[in-house]
Amino acid sequence: MDIDPIHYLAATLGFASASLLWLALLAGLALSRGWAMTKMKHTTMLTIHGLLATLGLTLAVVHGFSQLTPTTGTVELIDVVVPFTNDIDPWGIGAGVLAMEVMIAVAASIGIQKKLGFHRWRALHGTVFGAYTAMTGHILISGAETGYTWVAIVVVLPWLAVMVLWLTGNGAKAFKNRFVGRRNNRTATIEVNPVYCARFGFCEQEAPELFALRNDGGLAYHAIVDEDKLEAAIAAARACPARAIALSHSGGGDPRSIPLRLVAPTDPPVSPAPRNWPPSDHTYHRNGRR
Repeated sequence: MDIDPIHYLAATLGFASASLLWLALLAGLALSRGWAMTKMKHTTMLTIHGLLATLGLTLAVVHGFSQLTPTTGTVELIDVVVPFTNDIDPWGIGAGVLAMEVMIAVAASIGIQKKLGFHRWRALHGTVFGAYTAMTGHILISGAETGYTWVAIVVVLPWLAVMVLWLTGNGAKAFKNRFVGRRNNRTATIEVNPVYCARFGFCEQEAPELFALRNDGGLAYHAIVDEDKLEAAIAAARACPARAIALSHSGGGDPRSIPLRLVAPTDPPVSPAPRNWPPSDHTYHRNGRR
């Protein structure tokens, strides 16, 4: 039996790419859910997430174009650029090409995040879970090695774990919104500790309608949060790596319905604040005007 070394090299690159992208998804989930905030800085986890995604996508591109080199000649250049054009294995190869292109587009969108708006960019970022599903389908359909049951299990289990974690998080939020409920006229008060606030801008990314970095280096924010923006305020407080945002019940509804109260830590501050901060006009009115 002839062994094509290029095929095995390409397969190895493909499995390595899938493993790195799986780890990148886990790191992304850790970032969005705040799992690692108590033991690792947000910026550190963000760097790890980006490096894993970049390495995984690089190997995916090399894996794809390496399919052009085997002597069988079953894959043409158009097949690794345009999905579902291969005559022999349109669905398997097409799923892999589609997954790779979606993930590359999502990674490239980081450069235009501010133009897209954070919420639209985050929705675009969520398409990577569909792309990862397509990538898993590509491995199962086109991968010769997945004919072994144990290999197929190794491929499916990581996909299943990621999807459960992702869907469980979304389902938990829907459950909380439905059964814990948003009470009518429920409001909360935001307080930002100026000593601990490092002004990284993560709160603005999570809730741009509530937080804004000012040109003078300060942070402007709504002091009173209405019911419809409470979830965004909680997400911003969780994302703050300095734990400088305190969110507490203000009035209306059941105070127990607010999921948490986040306060500044007692350890040394992340970054000293300017002596003249905060200015006396550090809050916005509810209509967003100062």
